[in-house]
Amino acid sequence: MSFLVALMLAVAQPATDWLSPFVGVWDTVDTYYPAKGEPIVERATRTCEMVMRGTYLQCETVADRPGGRGRTYRFLINYNRTSQRFEMLSLWSNVPHKAVQSLSPNDARDRWLIREVAVIGDDEPLAPHYSELVFERSDRIVWTGRRVTTGVEPSSAPLSFVETWTRRR
Repeated sequence: MSFLVALMLAVAQPATDWLSPFVGVWDTVDTYYPAKGEPIVERATRTCEMVMRGTYLQCETVADRPGGRGRTYRFLINYNRTSQRFEMLSLWSNVPHKAVQSLSPNDARDRWLIREVAVIGDDEPLAPHYSELVFERSDRIVWTGRRVTTGVEPSSAPLSFVETWTRRR
């Protein structure tokens, strides 16, 4: 491949600098809406930083839950040049499975659609899930997740969570 072609491909592909608005320390309030039962509210601190020589954004969340049951979880996000998409690997201290999702930003990069790709280590079939992460301002993000069922438009499916991030620094 010539230098010019390689340069054109590098300019055309999204880079991890697209992830820089996420970098920082955030306070989060996450309301989960279980399929049955009352909503659960979780408050946390999320620290997002570039890791692995700047190729991944890592967000580590330390959460308090009702009843004193805390947990930690991490998101690792990168741009996969092979599949030409942003991808996120999610890991939690309180559940054994892992999730892989694709992230698709709009042109302004202030709205990211998130779709399930795979769940690893869970015997349950992959349930369709849809979420949207919206930068309302540089210091506020709202991430809304929905449970998609057959025949329902994803953007109007029942809520599974609403998480608000407020930048601390």
